[in-house]
Amino acid sequence: MQTTKQIRLTDIEPHMSALQGWLRGNIVGMYAGRKMKNGKQTDQCAVVLHVEYKKSPGRLAMEGDTPIPPFFELPIPQPGGGHVIVDIPTDVQEIGPIEVKYPVRERKVGDPGDFERPCPGGYQIQAGGFPVYGTLGANIKYNNKYRMISCNHVISCNGMYTDVYQPDMTEQYYYLTQVTDYIKLTTYPTKDEQNPYYNTTDFAWCNIAATSGSPAIQDIGVPIGFAAPAVGMEVRYFGAVTNEVTKTTIKSTTYQGIVNVFGNRYAWFKNKILLTDHYAVPGDSGAVLVNNNMEIVGMLQSMTLLRSSACIIPECNDTFAEQENQTV
Repeated sequence: MQTTKQIRLTDIEPHMSALQGWLRGNIVGMYAGRKMKNGKQTDQCAVVLHVEYKKSPGRLAMEGDTPIPPFFELPIPQPGGGHVIVDIPTDVQEIGPIEVKYPVRERKVGDPGDFERPCPGGYQIQAGGFPVYGTLGANIKYNNKYRMISCNHVISCNGMYTDVYQPDMTEQYYYLTQVTDYIKLTTYPTKDEQNPYYNTTDFAWCNIAATSGSPAIQDIGVPIGFAAPAVGMEVRYFGAVTNEVTKTTIKSTTYQGIVNVFGNRYAWFKNKILLTDHYAVPGDSGAVLVNNNMEIVGMLQSMTLLRSSACIIPECNDTFAEQENQTV
């Protein structure tokens, strides 16, 4: 075995799927990233593991948790061919609980929590019958039709809800549209699933009339289409609860994590978008990430006190619902 400082993140990323067995219980996220030291990012590449809580060795033993090793032995390709086993350090970072608590929101006239028609992206929405609210991502041409897009866990919950209201369901005339379809999420009752299915997106869409949905996103403008996310890309979004344009940078596009959805279920994800030094709040889920070219590159989906991540936007085709994902 040998340790080297010449390791690149791209050397580590192909091996992250082999480490997925660690992603359960208190370990709720992982990616190939830079090691932190004394609160600052270093140049050293590492396997970064996000935990809800850092625990002492005694507490780990008492609760039956497996200690995270100081390094993983990974086969790293060499310039001349072949591989060598390298000790890749781990970096354990506490991000707080992933259970989402939705605060009571005070609605003010003229803000994204107020009634608006045609409603732009960034405004508050709620599924009829579901005591949770989120953000209308955008109204845009998708699969050759003008559609509203947001998260499955915000407006559909795998088909449990169909009617979408804006800003909420307290008045019948707040009705906005109906869910057309969604990509089904595979979920589990606990965070301790041994061999979970890894979802890649959290996405639903609704046909919407131009009189009901505006193509603009609040304080951002009208997006011109979709593009792939990239590490280092500058993005911004408007969340209904944050109630302002938030600017951030994409830190990783291969993030793996566990997300609390539907109030009491857990879903595993891969190839997520991890955001840099930025923390959204519950109710912002569904907001779209827009790059400097006015292209949508992702959709804000989960957050804790110290982590915000987004899902990719699926390719535009009409076969999403044919996936055989299931709720376990």
